[in-house]
Amino acid sequence: MTATWPLAVALRRDFDLELFDLVWRDVVLVGLVAAFVLNGLGVHRAFWRHVTVEDLVRVALGVAAAVTVATGVLFVVDRAPHMPRSVPVIHLLLAGTALVGARLAWMLLARRRSGKAGPSVPEIRPVLLVGAGDGAALAIGLLRHAAPAWRPVGILDDEATVSRMIDGVPVLGALADAPLVLARLDVQGLAPEKAIVTGPPDRFDEATLERLRAAGRSGRFDLVRLADIVRLDGFEIEPAADSASALAAADVRTMPRRRLAYLLAKRTLDTVVAASGLLLGAIVLLPAAAAVRLWLGSPVFFTQLRRGRGMVPFMLLKLRTMADPVDAEGRERSEDERHHPLGRFLRRFKIDELPQLWNVLVGDMALVGPRPLVDRDLLALPDRGRARAAMRPGLTGWAQVNGGQILGPAEKHALDLWYIRHASLALDLRILWLTLLMVVRGERVNPVEVQRALAALEPAGVPA
Repeated sequence: MTATWPLAVALRRDFDLELFDLVWRDVVLVGLVAAFVLNGLGVHRAFWRHVTVEDLVRVALGVAAAVTVATGVLFVVDRAPHMPRSVPVIHLLLAGTALVGARLAWMLLARRRSGKAGPSVPEIRPVLLVGAGDGAALAIGLLRHAAPAWRPVGILDDEATVSRMIDGVPVLGALADAPLVLARLDVQGLAPEKAIVTGPPDRFDEATLERLRAAGRSGRFDLVRLADIVRLDGFEIEPAADSASALAAADVRTMPRRRLAYLLAKRTLDTVVAASGLLLGAIVLLPAAAAVRLWLGSPVFFTQLRRGRGMVPFMLLKLRTMADPVDAEGRERSEDERHHPLGRFLRRFKIDELPQLWNVLVGDMALVGPRPLVDRDLLALPDRGRARAAMRPGLTGWAQVNGGQILGPAEKHALDLWYIRHASLALDLRILWLTLLMVVRGERVNPVEVQRALAALEPAGVPA
């Protein structure tokens, strides 16, 4: 952030070298202010390799605060006569882009390297950890290296701070919060199949563990001790399936050049628009996130297991628009109780979907494609979703701009398959334009396109 201050002044003053003597003094002041503000806000604490949307929001807010304080300090010192009013704005844009962009670049590089290191696992079998600390870190490491299909999704501990991360796995609450935590995981598609007790036996008696075992909404799950997982007793170790990168490489070898050029252009467009959208969309996203925190509480973001290209699982990111499935006393809420006017507003104008630009940026999704479905909806399709998995799922799609939620599953499926067969850059741009119109006007059924998509399935003998 310190280096971007003289660059902002130089850009605004057409690189006037006579300002050098004044600027170097300001650099020292800006550097001291930035160190104080950014460290005070904890911007430096996140692991860059595992950066999250929350980390990037913290960075953006920290940069805004540091620029504001630094501008005030410089004005108090000497009224900053050499500093035009636009310099703080340019400084904010440069520093924000540099700090956020550096973290994104590092994360994407680390992700690409880890993807080349070994095959991905097409299935996720969720595991809940009971007890934080070194035992939890050991369990997480063992599962990732020896049984990667078993994915730790959260930690329960009475003594750990909620939202604290242990090797990338969050503390979700205390043991007394188990009904609420398990209900949230169930809605996210991450209902635990097993729970691992990582703490010493004297911390977790059998009565406590029995209550935890019975708290799951989707049925009881197995509880095992850390000693069992060290031997991997009770865990079905599955051989790793073909990785997504290997499948993609096979596709590239047999893909026509025109199709390959389209996919490369599509991915370039996705990356540029997603990165720009996250920066510019912060103007809308930050107030919306604050409103969610105020009226719906924590967590602000909702994640849910979905399937991407090649049926590879990923976590879809959205702003939360509904209340928790259970209340503080553990009573299950009805659908009407969970709905909130704020959530309806966010869904009406698609603001809750903005965080999915992160999924687009990291490659889980594309701007345009079939919408990612939860497993139960995929399994209900005639081909169990295999045809839709030929392309990355989209933030918007042909089905969304031709009826969206008004359509039935068969009509949406037909529109998705029609898009996959006719996908092109021109069609993608058309869908993006129709999406903007849909946000303004609301969802409307296009019967001509729906009937064309349904009719296209019949000659090929493809079930709708």
